[in-house]
Amino acid sequence: MVMQKNKQKLLKYLRSQHTLYLATYDDESWSATVFYAIDDNLNIYFISEPSTKHAKAFKKNRVVSAAIADSRQKLTDKKIGVQLHGVVYEVTNKNNLKTILSLWHKFNPGFEDVVNLSNLIKKVIKSRFYQISPTLIKFFNEKIYGEEGFEIFKF
Repeated sequence: MVMQKNKQKLLKYLRSQHTLYLATYDDESWSATVFYAIDDNLNIYFISEPSTKHAKAFKKNRVVSAAIADSRQKLTDKKIGVQLHGVVYEVTNKNNLKTILSLWHKFNPGFEDVVNLSNLIKKVIKSRFYQISPTLIKFFNEKIYGEEGFEIFKF
């Protein structure tokens, strides 16, 4: 059960971080940094306004890539981080939004009065929730896998 053990280590790491570096492509490439939350199935949730360049790109091409790493790592530290490939969807189902909001606020406290179901439904805020369903995650972690070591999780 090494895979399951390492999946839990991957989840623990992803839950210890806050920002995701997102890359999109429609007519050209673009990158954005977003705050995120993650569920037990490794689905990643973030909020963005539909008018942003990256959200507009989702309408043309739902395939994205992303990286998550602690920017405070030093060159001499044992490296740890994630690179992933996946498909992005706007979350519109009210029941799913309730669950995602609860999860997102757990990861990103302090915006409960603004980022909530009522404000999303009434469009008081322009932002929308998006889900990245990973198709591949590369978890590099020199503490677990040794120098230059990593594990690939495929979905």
